[in-house]
Amino acid sequence: MKKTLRERLFGPRETRDATPTALKKEQTLAKINEPDPDARPRARRTIGLTEQRLRAANQQSWITSSKGWSGLFGRFTRS
Repeated sequence: MKKTLRERLFGPRETRDATPTALKKEQTLAKINEPDPDARPRARRTIGLTEQRLRAANQQSWITSSKGWSGLFGRFTRS
């Protein structure tokens, strides 16, 4: 039986998922959510008035921008 290019590169479809690389990928993804044993907990920091103003302005900018974009796209999507 002639093998396709996909089968030659990646192996047969039914056995491709059981490869060691898939197992290694699953283990790596499982490690991502585990906390590091050596890591210190992050300390909360106090923010100043200037930073509070900047954050509030940035939040207001995002709110205004999202309203504008939704209004623009709403014109084209409504029937």
